[in-house]
Amino acid sequence: MTDQVTPERARMLISSQEKLCAKCHPKAIQLSHPSGLMPKRMLPPTFPLDWKGELTCSSCHLVHGTQIGLMRSLRRGGDFCRECHDDAFFDKMPDRGASMVSSGHLDARSNQPVIDLDAYSLQCMGCHEDKGGSTTQLLRVGLESSGIMRHMGTSLSHPIGRVYSKSITFGGYRPEHRLPSVVLLPDGKVSCVSCHEGYSKKHGGLTVDNKGSALCLTCHDM
Repeated sequence: MTDQVTPERARMLISSQEKLCAKCHPKAIQLSHPSGLMPKRMLPPTFPLDWKGELTCSSCHLVHGTQIGLMRSLRRGGDFCRECHDDAFFDKMPDRGASMVSSGHLDARSNQPVIDLDAYSLQCMGCHEDKGGSTTQLLRVGLESSGIMRHMGTSLSHPIGRVYSKSITFGGYRPEHRLPSVVLLPDGKVSCVSCHEGYSKKHGGLTVDNKGSALCLTCHDM
């Protein structure tokens, strides 16, 4: 594959890169660095844009490469992110970008579920779990043995790790096919990423604006 991303070469593909990649990596598209957009900053030539001037999966990944992760750079973690982003970009985040520089995707393959949690929630807890004595600006969470997630310092709590389809049998829940696509249920379970966006301008922003309890009513049929 050449790095020349021209309109002529684009016609050789049967669909957009995001759709093609999503056939094998469906959740990576939703839980990853944004793609399919025109960046506001100039990127290094190492990371080519497509013929429309948009950042795509292959801007970071050499799709026909052989190296681990098919990355276009040998750098990893924060060093890889800083090839395009400066420190000021991460300084604006509550966790100073710790959640993002670890991986361009919420990659849960290395996590082993416990107490029936999905692996994405485990990755979120890697930074947000309340372990006492923390002085960071991150919202801390605590998980009870019953699977109730407590948002520390607030009165908010919600079960995670529950199989949504089983909850429906008790009544008061909307069928899964009626939920908006932004409400993700990894392995069919209620997860941190069911309510929160992993990658957004406001890290951890809600998948649905909760004005008038709209987020709650997305699943709960009151």
